[in-house]
Parts: sequence; structure tokens; C-alpha cells
Amino acid sequence: MSNEKEYSKIQWFFFVILIPTIFAIILFAVILIFLGVDLKEKAKEVGGNLPFIGEHFDEEVEEQEHEDVNIDELYEQIAAQQAQIDQLEQQLTQKDEELLQVQQEASSLEAQVELQEEAVVEVRQDLKEIAKTYEAMSTKNAANILSELPTSEALLHISQISTQPRAGILAKMEPEKAAEIMSLLANQ
Repeated sequence: MSNEKEYSKIQWFFFVILIPTIFAIILFAVILIFLGVDLKEKAKEVGGNLPFIGEHFDEEVEEQEHEDVNIDELYEQIAAQQAQIDQLEQQLTQKDEELLQVQQEASSLEAQVELQEEAVVEVRQDLKEIAKTYEAMSTKNAANILSELPTSEALLHISQISTQPRAGILAKMEPEKAAEIMSLLANQ
């Protein structure tokens, strides 16, 4: 009978004390969770205050804090690198705009050079036509016309005339004007 009394005391302990206590703890935990209490943090706080168990919690807390610091450092590095990327992208955009502007200026300058070359060709063509006109005239009339022009313009016209008609025209011009034109022709 003593076995039955011990067995019944164990049963009594389980049914009367242990199972209702476990049920009450579980019910209390569920209520706290619904109220928004963080049981994990509370368990760490309580466990950290207990003698032998507290050492384990302290190590775990230190590891968690170390991981949190590492994560924060990584986020800071990411933010710094993102800022650097943004700055480099802005510089790249600025350089692209500058390059586009330089290309537009180069195109504009090329167009201007082309226009000037066309103008030079046109002027040369006109000068050749004028030279042919002088060559078709009598040397006396050509000399009279060239004598009336400014020296620089007369030089341009006479430089386009072929050698023989040029000699005849210069011979009919006043000696001072002819000498000045010949001097300028020699320096060209």
C-alpha cells in the first residue's frame, strides 16, 4: 500500500500542481503576447539576473550587441558607398553634358570652316574671272583701272593675271604704283 500512496502522491502532484501551473503559465504567456509584451526580451532580463544562467545570457547579449554593431557599420558603409555612387553618377552626367556641348561646338566650328572654305573658293573663282576680264582688255585700260583701286585690292587682282598680260599692265601704270605692287607681289 505504500507504493500506492507514493504513486497517488505523484499523481496528485501532477494533476493538482504541475499541470495546472503549466497551463496557467501558458495562458498567462498567451495573454501577454496579445497585449504586445515581448516575452523573449523579458526572459532575457530575468535570465540575466539569475546566478549561473546569467553568464550565458550576458555572452548571448554581447554577441547580439556585437552583431548589431556590425550590422550598423555595414549599413553605414552601404550608405557611404551609395553616396559615392550617386556623386560619381552626377559627375558622369556632368561630363556627358560637357562632352555633348564640346561636340556641338566642334560641329559648329566645322560648319563655319566649311563656309569659309566655300567663300574662299568663291572669291578665288571671282578673282580668276576678274583676271580674265583684265586680260581681255587693252593693257592701257587695265592699268588705268588698277591704278584707281587701293593697293591691296589692286595686288589681289594683278596676282591672278598671267605673267605676260601682267607685265604689259604694270608697264602702263605709274612707276610708283607699279613699284609698290611689284614689291608686294615679291613678298607674297
